Amino acid sequence: MDKIQNQEEILVDKNSRGKDRNWRGRKILSLKLADIFKELQYKDSLIERVATCGDTLRFIRREDGSLKLYQAYFCKNKLCPMCNWRRSMKYSYQTSRIVDEAIKQEPKARFLILTLTVKNVEGEALNSTISQLTKSFDRLFRRAKVKKNLLGYLRSVEVTHNENDNTYHPHIHVLMMVKSSYFKGGNYISQIEWSGIWSQSLKVSYTPMVDIRTVKETGKGLRGAVLETAKYPTKPIKLDVENMQVVDDLYNGLYRKRQLGYGGLFKTIKKQLQLDDVENGDLIHTSDDKENISKGTEIVAIWNVTKQNYYLKK
Repeated sequence: MDKIQNQEEILVDKNSRGKDRNWRGRKILSLKLADIFKELQYKDSLIERVATCGDTLRFIRREDGSLKLYQAYFCKNKLCPMCNWRRSMKYSYQTSRIVDEAIKQEPKARFLILTLTVKNVEGEALNSTISQLTKSFDRLFRRAKVKKNLLGYLRSVEVTHNENDNTYHPHIHVLMMVKSSYFKGGNYISQIEWSGIWSQSLKVSYTPMVDIRTVKETGKGLRGAVLETAKYPTKPIKLDVENMQVVDDLYNGLYRKRQLGYGGLFKTIKKQLQLDDVENGDLIHTSDDKENISKGTEIVAIWNVTKQNYYLKK
């Protein structure tokens, strides 16, 4: 087996804007997550998968000096900081491709952001509440008045933790693309009306909080404003032993749950562009940049447990 030569050469990988990609920081967080799973007495196989996530990274150094990842093992755990970073990049890239094509096909369309909530729940009710949320969403989007002017949508399920009362707030963000006629006559759905039909779809006796707003063009233009609002749903969580119960609740709450969904024109475009699954698909190629990797030098970075950093293998 080759010995690691020049162990002092640490991996340096920067994005196109010159910002460090922080592989080390994310790897350390993934190891923390593995430690918490161990404390919680999860299966050894799950702990092993998370602990070895991103152990070896194979890049091609291109002519301009930038690195292109072409081989790695990622655990794909829902809570893994390394995997969620990769998913976030992939989701951002795919959303931009879908939105670009949708705007091209429907230049007069308008975009809305709809946030649908439900009452906060205890950890043990999280999994069933997320199932209820997505079923209720499907009911809502089958309603005639909602469907009438809808061109396409992207929905994401997000869960936040309330530290004050130790409850969880599952909610859905929806990026909606609607015809311009949505704002005319009897087509428009007010915030109060959205609350009412969401309450009916949820089959609850209370009026849930709903937020609906138009995506306004910013300095980055309409596309930039749309992408700004369509963020990947998993936010970083505190990974420390005091937070073990939160990790346990979130892991079980999100277990086998799809957090992303596409409908209408967005779904059609995603299919046409043959875009890979963000949640469970390939996390090495976060874009379609599958250029000829033989053009460049191979760089292998290996995680050094003792020194807690990535070192280049020559």
